[in-house]
Amino acid sequence: MRISGVIFLGLAHAINHSFLLAIPVLLPQIASFLHVSIYDMGYVTSLAYFLYGFGSIFAGPLSKRFSSRRLVFFSLLFSGLSLTPLLLHVNVYVFTFSLALNSLFASIYHPIANKLISEDYCGSVGRVMGLHGLGGSLGSVVVPMFSITISQVFDWRASLMFLGFLSMILSMAFINGGSKSLHIETGSLSFGFPYDRVKWIILFSISIGLFSRGFELFLPSLLISRGFDQLYAAMAMSLLLLSGVFGQLFGGFFADVKGSLKALILSFTFVPISLIFIVFGRWNIYLSLLGVVLYGFSFYAHQPPSTKIQSELVDASLTGYVYGLFFFINFSLGSISSSITGFLAGVYGLEIAYIFLTALTVFSLSIVIVMYFVYSKLFMEKRYM
Repeated sequence: MRISGVIFLGLAHAINHSFLLAIPVLLPQIASFLHVSIYDMGYVTSLAYFLYGFGSIFAGPLSKRFSSRRLVFFSLLFSGLSLTPLLLHVNVYVFTFSLALNSLFASIYHPIANKLISEDYCGSVGRVMGLHGLGGSLGSVVVPMFSITISQVFDWRASLMFLGFLSMILSMAFINGGSKSLHIETGSLSFGFPYDRVKWIILFSISIGLFSRGFELFLPSLLISRGFDQLYAAMAMSLLLLSGVFGQLFGGFFADVKGSLKALILSFTFVPISLIFIVFGRWNIYLSLLGVVLYGFSFYAHQPPSTKIQSELVDASLTGYVYGLFFFINFSLGSISSSITGFLAGVYGLEIAYIFLTALTVFSLSIVIVMYFVYSKLFMEKRYM
C-alpha cells in the first residue's frame, strides 16, 4: 500500500468536502456582501447541493473514456478554477454560477475516487476506504474554523479562493499515470432490482434529506441569532463535525458487533432528542451546545449501519447501483431541505424553522422503527433460506 497515494486521496477528499462546508459559517458575510437575506441564500445552496449529487451520474460514462486518476485530476482542478469568478465584481448571480459550477465538477469525485481505490489498492481496499473517509471527516472538522479565520483577516471570498487554490495545487498529484483498468461485465441494472425490499430505506433517505442539509446550513446563523460570536458559531460547527468522526467510528463498530438494524435504531433515536435540546437551548447556551454535540455524534453514527443495510438488501452485483442511487437521493433530492428551511426562516424565523426540522426528525425515526421490524423479519428469513 503506497502511503503517499493514500495521503493524497485523504487530502483530496477533505478538499472536495470543503467548498460546501465553508458556506454555512460564511453565510452571514456572503448574504451581507450580496445584499440578500441569509434565507434567500438557501435557494442558492439548494442548487449547489443538487448539482453535487446530480453530477455523480456522469462519473460512469466518463470512466469509460478516462482513467480514474485523470478524472480525479479534472475534478480537483476545475472545481478549484470554477471559483475564480469570485475575483471579479461579484453579485448574487456570479456567486450562484461559480458555486454551481464548483459543485458540478466536485460531484464526480466520490464515485471516481472509490473506483480508483478499488483499482489501485486491491489487497487493502477496506483499510484505504477507511483512511479516505477519515481524511474527509478530519477535513470537515478543520474547514469551518479555517474559513472563518481567513474571512476575518481578509474576507469571505479569500476563504473560498484559498480552498480553490489548494484544490488546484493538489490536483497535480493525480495528473500523471493511470489506474489499472478493470473490465466488469454489466447486465441490465433494472432487472431483478428488489424495489420492495429497499423502499423503506429509500423513504428513510428521502426523509433524512428533508432536514439534514437545512439543519447544518443555518445552524451557525441560528447560534449567531442567539448571541454567539461568529467565531464561536464556527467552533460549534467544528465541534459538531468532530463528534461526527467519533459517531461514525461507533456506528460502524456497533453495526459489526450487534447488527446494522440495532445500530441504526440506537444511533438515530438520539437525533430528534438532540434537536429538542437545540430548540430549548434558545434559553440556555449549554443546552444548545449539548444538542449540537449529540446531533453530530448520533447523526453521523447512523451512516455506517445505514450503508451496511443497503448492501445487505441487494445482491453483490447491484451494490454499486444502490450506492449511486442513495448518493443521488442524499445530495440531489435532499437539496430541497435548504430551500424549505430558508423559506420557513424567512417567513416565521429560525426558531420556528428548527421546530419544524425537529418534527421531521421524529418522522424519520418512525420510519426507522418500521424498518427495524420489517427488515428484522426479512434478514431472519434470509438467514434460514
